[in-house]
Amino acid sequence: MIFGIIIVIMFELLCKAFIKDHENIEDEKVRERYGTFFSVFSIFCNILMVIFKLIVSFLSNSVSIRADALNNLSDVGSNLASYFGFALSGKHPDSDHPYGHGRMEYVSGMIVSFLILLAGFSSVRESVEKILKPQAISFSYIGIFVLLCSVGLKLFMAYINRKAGERISSETLKAAAADSFNDSFMTLSTVFSLIIYRLTDVNIDAYVGLVVSLLVVKAGIEIFRNVLDTILGKAPDKEEIKAIEKDICAHEGILGIHDLILHDYGPSHRFMSLHAEVDASRPIMETHDLIDNIELEILNRYKILTTIHMDPVDTKDEETASLKQIVKQIVTSINKDYNIHDFRVVKGPSHCNLVFDVLLPSDDRISHELLKKEISDKVSEIDSSYRCVIQIDHSFV
Repeated sequence: MIFGIIIVIMFELLCKAFIKDHENIEDEKVRERYGTFFSVFSIFCNILMVIFKLIVSFLSNSVSIRADALNNLSDVGSNLASYFGFALSGKHPDSDHPYGHGRMEYVSGMIVSFLILLAGFSSVRESVEKILKPQAISFSYIGIFVLLCSVGLKLFMAYINRKAGERISSETLKAAAADSFNDSFMTLSTVFSLIIYRLTDVNIDAYVGLVVSLLVVKAGIEIFRNVLDTILGKAPDKEEIKAIEKDICAHEGILGIHDLILHDYGPSHRFMSLHAEVDASRPIMETHDLIDNIELEILNRYKILTTIHMDPVDTKDEETASLKQIVKQIVTSINKDYNIHDFRVVKGPSHCNLVFDVLLPSDDRISHELLKKEISDKVSEIDSSYRCVIQIDHSFV
């Protein structure tokens, strides 16, 4: 409890002292200042730990301490990548990159993962060599003291970076926080091996070094996978999408929305498009003004540049509304997660076309042709003159 209060106080003091206009976190420049400052802060702390741990490792001939030092060295590279990622992501859009440079923060995360993996595999090799050819280590109270100080500093960095990451919604800083917390655990493992050696004269240093190294490799793989998912285009946050849908549908005149697509070009560089169903009888200029206001509201509230396509719906056509409800019940009876939109009726002399889109979850693997046939057959059972013209869509959220 006391430790947490101290962390909060120190975090606020650091922000106030080194980050201009630190309370205005909605500003893109302020967000960049947070990222660059805490990256530099982490670089400084990690360099200190690398220097002291390398000195202690050579004095004690401890491979586990050396593995720990190499891990901190990889952290320096990670923090440098984060620093340049934040700096470059804030560059103004240009003719070659009209959507900005926000994804540089994700690229820096990829570089971070490679550096962690490089350090981890190098340390694994050294640990295996020491297991095959054991070497004596020297116990040092100074070494224990340095390592315990390192644990304290890493925990401090973890909490500080986590606070900063939460404040500006930065996955990069949150990852740095998680990495620092893991490092503190690894260093405690190294201390444990040295104490065991002192008490029992049993040398488990190389084995602990191997475990630490494998954990470093695991962390690198997880960071790589998370960043790769983002670059490839992972699904947006479900709770945020629900909140956006709720805010849009709360406006009088919006009957429903569909075909929502969110593109992520980096933090503060997001673009969204969607279709909004509106009353066809409402004056077009009024509806246009409503759409403009909604787009501005989303930009101010969620920092997402949005384009909304208007889909007019004839709310006074009871026959169309009734047929739409019947078809919707048929579709949801096949799968409760299915839905329909853009429903319209086109009447002819011999038959009546029911034109609509069927929306499926993004991971649904049903055969589109079989699904169309099943829906068409069930609709024909109601009236043989009904013919379905179906377009299959998959959800992007």
